[in-house]
Formats: sequence, C-alpha cells, structure tokens
Amino acid sequence: MLNFSVSNAALENSLSGLWQRTGAIAHNIANQDTPGFQARRVSFEDSLAREIDIVRNGRNRGMTRREAIGRVQNVQSTHYRLEGLPHRADGNNVDIINEQIELARVQEQYRAVRQRISAYYSGLENAIRGGR
Repeated sequence: MLNFSVSNAALENSLSGLWQRTGAIAHNIANQDTPGFQARRVSFEDSLAREIDIVRNGRNRGMTRREAIGRVQNVQSTHYRLEGLPHRADGNNVDIINEQIELARVQEQYRAVRQRISAYYSGLENAIRGGR
C-alpha cells in the first residue's frame, strides 16, 4: 500500500504484526496435541513504538518524511517461544483456553486497525473528489 504519512505506515505495520500474531496463535492451536511443542508469540508493539519515538525526535532534527516513513515501515516483528509456562507431562505448554482468548483479542485489534486504515483511505478519496 502507499504510505503518505508516518501514522498510516504505523497502522499498516501494526496490521502486518497482528496478522503474523494470528498465524502464530493458529499454529499453537493446531499443535495443542503435539508432544514437546512450545507455544509461540509475535511481538511488534515495543519496536514500533521505539521507531515512532525516534521519528518524532528525528523529524525535528532534519529527518525527511521519506526516511521517517521508511523507518516505521521497516519495523520487524519478533517471533519467540513462550517459556516458563506450566506444561503437560509430554512437554507441550499450549493452553487452548488462553489461545482462544488471545485469538479473540487479536481479531478485535485487527478489526480496529483495519477500520482506521479504511477511514484514512476514505478521507483521501473524499479529498481527491473535492468533498463530493
């Protein structure tokens, strides 16, 4: 997608991170009966927030808009295993109830971000049409 602003780039990066998180949760659910399987998670919010802070400070010190958008667009999600959780005798630590709760939470976040992006593009379309 075209990114015209840092905030839009952040929203689109969030959408990507949430999509990856959904995939990790689905993978956990699919492997709930696999001996030794360790649940996985995806993190991106802290990295994205750090880049946004850098951009806020950098824009005041000569960072171009393109550089700022690029920094936010290029934030990568971190995939990691959930360790230290109680596990069954077979070594699997997937808690299906927690996974379902997490999936519902992530789906709601995804819906909210998607709505914000849609509103952004609707606003652009409205501006292009001259408010008609």
